Amino acid sequence: MKNKNKKVDEIEVTSRLLNIILDMPLKQQLDLLNTLDTSGNEGSRRHTRTHLKTPWVVLVDPEKEKVSCDYCIKDISRCGMFIETSRSFSVGQKITMKFQIPSSKSIFKIMGEIVRFQKNGIGVKFKRQLSRTEQRPSPLVVVA
Repeated sequence: MKNKNKKVDEIEVTSRLLNIILDMPLKQQLDLLNTLDTSGNEGSRRHTRTHLKTPWVVLVDPEKEKVSCDYCIKDISRCGMFIETSRSFSVGQKITMKFQIPSSKSIFKIMGEIVRFQKNGIGVKFKRQLSRTEQRPSPLVVVA
C-alpha cells in the first residue's frame, strides 16, 4: 500500500476495497472470498441461531419410526436446526420433523434435509412446513 506513513482513514480504505471488489468479475470475487475466508465454513450464516437453554424435543420421521425416538434441538434459526442424536444419518437425506415451541401451543411438522452430520448430531435445513396445528400442551415439550 502506498504512503505507509499516512494516517489510515478506515472509511476511505473500506470504500476503496469495496470499489475494487465491485469492479472484479464474479469468478475473481469468489476466488478472493475463498482466499480470505478463514472461518472454516462454506459460506456464511444468513440467520442468527438461537441456542436453547432448555432443550426442545423433536420427533424425527414420526410416521416412519416403529419406536418413538425423541431427539433434542440444540439450536434453531429461521432456516434450520441442529438436533443432538447418535443415530446415523447421511448428508442429503430428507426427514420429517415434528416439534412444539414451548411458549406456543402450536405443533409444527416440517420437512428438512440433512446438510451436516457430526458425531453428536445433525444439521438440518428446513425445506417446507407440512402442517401447523393448534393443540393443548403437548408431550413433545421437555420440562427441565
